[in-house]
Amino acid sequence: MVARDPEPMPADPTALPTPMPYLEDDLAFDAIYPPEIRRVSSRFWTPVATARRGAELLSEAGARAVLDVGSGAGKFALVAGARAPELRVVGIEQRGHLVEVAEEARRLLGLENVRFVHGNVSDAAWSDYDGFYFYNSFAESLFDPGDRLDDRAELSMARFARDVQRATAAMRAAPIGTAVVTFYGSSARIPCSFELVRQEAAGSGWLRLWIKERGTDDGSFFVEDGELNVRHDDRGQPV
Repeated sequence: MVARDPEPMPADPTALPTPMPYLEDDLAFDAIYPPEIRRVSSRFWTPVATARRGAELLSEAGARAVLDVGSGAGKFALVAGARAPELRVVGIEQRGHLVEVAEEARRLLGLENVRFVHGNVSDAAWSDYDGFYFYNSFAESLFDPGDRLDDRAELSMARFARDVQRATAAMRAAPIGTAVVTFYGSSARIPCSFELVRQEAAGSGWLRLWIKERGTDDGSFFVEDGELNVRHDDRGQPV
């Protein structure tokens, strides 16, 4: 389904009375983006309502520095930064042109607590953050070529495996109290040192809040599969 192009925003961002009305729904928010970004928003970017709720969960869990893993055009990071100004939100994205789009949107919205960097999970300074957001961040590597956003990024099974390994290792190394919010799953493995403390329906998917409760674990982990969270042992076998 092709999304309808909304009415354009005023050319002069200073003419906007406040950024907040543009954070009420997807049609209004997506107007800050170029047409080619708006057309794929419903498939690739976090819905506004889900982003608002994700920001609330992270803030209520005590997170203050949040990494949006695979931030795309920046929709989650921008909504989260506006909804919870106490958060410092950094989006890391492997496609340079999307980083440029996200930064322009940030400038239009006047958000000083949000920024975007060009890179991938291996480039991220995970230890700088006490909160993480995943919107099925690595799954595009598993898509058929025709279902991918474009061909401007490395996407493969090998890349998927590397990203999952790096993200899982970062969560294992994170201090107690670290908060992780996932939407449609993380694509990574949630170490069993994390506890699921909230699970809410969000559109056709699930929004979950995980909190790290223990400093060590036995190597087992959770895999988010739709409504289910399946624990696996250190050999990858369901238990």
